[in-house]
Amino acid sequence: MLRTTVVGSWPPADQFRPQLERYHRGTMAPVEADPLLQAAAAIAIARQKACGLDEYTGGETSADTFILHFARRLAGIVANDNTAAWDGRGAYRVVDELRAPTGLGLADAFRRERALDPGLRRVTVPGPSELTTMLEPQADRRAAWPAAIDLIRAEIAQLMSLGATEIQLDLPQVAMGLADGGWDTAETVETVTTIFGGLVGIQRSIHLCYGDFGARSWARNRALRPLLATIQGLDGVVDRVVLELSLPEQWAERELLADLPASMELAAGIVDVKDPRVQSAQEVCQLAKQLMRVLPPDRLLLCPSCGFGRRTVELALPKVEAMISAARSL
Repeated sequence: MLRTTVVGSWPPADQFRPQLERYHRGTMAPVEADPLLQAAAAIAIARQKACGLDEYTGGETSADTFILHFARRLAGIVANDNTAAWDGRGAYRVVDELRAPTGLGLADAFRRERALDPGLRRVTVPGPSELTTMLEPQADRRAAWPAAIDLIRAEIAQLMSLGATEIQLDLPQVAMGLADGGWDTAETVETVTTIFGGLVGIQRSIHLCYGDFGARSWARNRALRPLLATIQGLDGVVDRVVLELSLPEQWAERELLADLPASMELAAGIVDVKDPRVQSAQEVCQLAKQLMRVLPPDRLLLCPSCGFGRRTVELALPKVEAMISAARSL
């Protein structure tokens, strides 16, 4: 059967949401935080495994809306006057070289989650644009990307030392920039190559999607074609591309996937996380069959279009169960 995976995040159990809100707002004492994050991750991992996924993650339960917690891990920045930004989380300005004195927190989370499940081996990390998304103005933010890349590489090295063997680089802002302007193929290939350069013994993946803010895409151009040259340029650098394919414009161009480098496998995001309707196993199966006409099954995985972290457990579970049922039927 086809393999199944998830993009990364998983919705926390409802009983943890008020406490996690306190944690993310910085109003929780450190002595309370570790037990909370451990308990939330334990349930997220257990639910993913119970579904029968071939690959699962720690659920990113310590993340605040994907990337809005990273600024608190950084030094060389201070809060600016834009206190209303990001739903009251505020924005920051650069005052010195970007640093992360205690790391980005990803290795801390992986260490905690692997103690719960020694079989855990897959970790998602942000790209430089995502890591610096709360910095203003835009020019200073872009100037901080080389330092951000160094921080990302240092975090990946630590993750590998803890036993991570699959590193997924999350690049939604890059994908949107390739589609709408702001990133080009050469810059993207150079950035990903720099981050993954010299790393051996791991599976290197990138996740490309057109955003999931308020359960909607933020890219104006939602076609698949703007991403193809970049994917081809990463031949030999990336082993897997995790690709949103749930948008009609993307799906209409699925035949382009035949031009993926032979060295690369595809995790196809045909289960739409933004749609409140649950696709049936039969629907997912039909989509998978169409993809199998483009790529051989040994290079194909089924996955959601993005992370489920901003959805509910009640939506995530039946969507993943339908996906797994479809994979087993094939």
